[in-house]
Amino acid sequence: MLIVRALWVASFLMPIDGWAQTSQQQSVPTVIYFVRHGEVDSRLPTFPLNEAGKRRAEVFARTVCDVAFTLILSSHTTRARQMVEPTARERQLPVRQLPEPGARLDDSTVVSDGTQSRVAVQPLLDALRAVPEGSRVLVGVNSDNIYALLHGLGARLASTDQPCTPGSACVPCLTNACFPGGEDQLWILVITPGSSRPALIELRYGSTVP
Repeated sequence: MLIVRALWVASFLMPIDGWAQTSQQQSVPTVIYFVRHGEVDSRLPTFPLNEAGKRRAEVFARTVCDVAFTLILSSHTTRARQMVEPTARERQLPVRQLPEPGARLDDSTVVSDGTQSRVAVQPLLDALRAVPEGSRVLVGVNSDNIYALLHGLGARLASTDQPCTPGSACVPCLTNACFPGGEDQLWILVITPGSSRPALIELRYGSTVP
């Protein structure tokens, strides 16, 4: 069941956050959680979360209830913002969307839900690279920007000679061409000062919502 699996993952996440906090004497890792949006209502032009997607967002909030987030971001899409809103609401934190809906891009395009999700890669990278050391950040993402974000923060890009192996900090490609599908993905990137590569953990925090 969804809640059972969510609780199991929550118990798995707690040692990660605790480990990061107990490393303060040596260095203070920055831990970034990336969650893909849940199920959407494709009948509406903004592709918002449908009822199953909203339930998934609530389950995710319970999954990470013990993580002391200091910043919550999302892409410009409604669905990515809605996915992290329950988590933000519990902590009384705002959700900062990048790029901001309504802003104009360099080509004068106005940012909206119809804007390609890859447009969010660079502004999100800029914000994440600027967070203070030791931050705990949550980011609501889309399938077409998650791998580019992970790679931009240090995860290796797979090649023919060096494919991704289980447990490695590696992404298979930079678009959603290699995305496995599903709405319950969670990636945790641990960036330790002085390390050549971040640690990357990919999880699934829930099963199909009825």
